[in-house]
Formats: sequence, C-alpha cells, structure tokens
Amino acid sequence: MTGGNLPEQSRGRPATRREAGGVERSTATPQMPGAHEATNLNFIPGPDRFHYWSEISDDVKAYLERKVGPKIDWWADQHKRERDRPYAVVLGPNGLAVTTPKVNQQGQRTQSVRLDLFVPSSLKHAVVQQQPTKPRGALRSLVSGRVGNPEPAAPPPQLNLTQDMRGFLGNFPLEAQHRLQTPFLGSQPVKHYLSYAYGNDEEYDAWCFLAGDRTVTFASGRCARPNGADPTQATWHLTCYQADIAR
Repeated sequence: MTGGNLPEQSRGRPATRREAGGVERSTATPQMPGAHEATNLNFIPGPDRFHYWSEISDDVKAYLERKVGPKIDWWADQHKRERDRPYAVVLGPNGLAVTTPKVNQQGQRTQSVRLDLFVPSSLKHAVVQQQPTKPRGALRSLVSGRVGNPEPAAPPPQLNLTQDMRGFLGNFPLEAQHRLQTPFLGSQPVKHYLSYAYGNDEEYDAWCFLAGDRTVTFASGRCARPNGADPTQATWHLTCYQADIAR
C-alpha cells in the first residue's frame, strides 16, 4: 500500500469504462459459509457517480491512471465526513486506488490517495448471475457440486466488517459473497473496505471492495428486484474481481 496527497480542483470528466483482461473459470468451489442477512440500502435522491467524478481534479485523475492504469471499474460519491467534497474508488489492471478529501497544513484542499498495487497479471474476474428462479439454496447446491435438497444454511463469515457492510453484502448472490470474502476467511484479515449503490429499491447498480495485506476483491453489477420481493428473488448480473497485492 502506498499513498500521496494531490491538489484538488472542481472540474474533469469521466473516463471510458474498460473490462479486465483475464477471465476466471472455476470448475469447483469448496463449501463456504452462508449468506449475510440483507439490509435495506435506503436510497435517497442525489447526484450520481459521474457528477462526483467530475469534481475530482484532472491532476488527481491523471495520477490515479499512472498508478493503477486505465479504469476497469470505479465509483465516486460524496464523502461521509467531508460532506461538501467527493471521494473516488478506482480499480485498474495495476491496482486499486481510494481517494480521501483532506486539507493540508497550508489550508489547501487536497486528496489523499491510498494505493494497493497488484502483482502483475494477477487480476482475474468472473461473471456471477442470479435469476429469480434460482434462490440461494439452489446456488449453494450448484456451487458445491451437489444436486438435490440444499443443506441447512451455514452461518455467515465473521469478518471484521461493520453491520452496515455485512447487510450490504447480504443483497448480493451467495456466489458473489463467497468470491468477495473467501480470501479473508483464514489468516488474512480485511484491512479496509467500501461500498456504494445508486438507484432505487427496484433497480440499482452496486459496487464494493475488500482489501487485506495480500488480496483485493471487488464486485460491481446491476440488480433488478420487484417491489417488496426478497433479495434472493432479485435478478443480478455482477462481475467479481480478485488480485494479489504486490509486496
């Protein structure tokens, strides 16, 4: 992990979204813990990620691209503490970058940048889909390679996450939850994480990442769910990423 401080301006434009180069094809996945309980995402009207990205300075954007490469996926939003300023999360082929608004000793607005740089060519991705006819019990049987009655639900993983983050993950399909959390079920703790969603209760886009000392996982995708339906009956199309962190 590396970082730096860059001056902040108030103009810019979003870059073109690019897809990752490697595709992960897994033929078997070991039995994993169960799903987190989903919580309501409490959508409120507001500007989208493109608006907040436009408030990140061109110098910061150029620095991020130099460090992590062209954007594969990203989001930008209003910072929770500095409510009048943006932050951004950028996943590139060479690393993950997270900016945080700061004020330096001269009183100037800056962006602190946290970098998790990747082992070259270690970034892989897999597509995860869920249809309303395939609730999590069926997914669990498919993932474990068994067909028939699903086993009793296992408890969710006890990672060092806030209840809000666990509830956010609970909206994802079980396979996506597994892909995001599996690297952190052993001796590698989660060091930092963030999530973001934009839309409404019936249709929204979602992004999140988890990062430790050795691994970064990242997911993004779109959810469509009938009003009042259980999250297991949502339609999802997600891309899950995983990369090794360079030491």
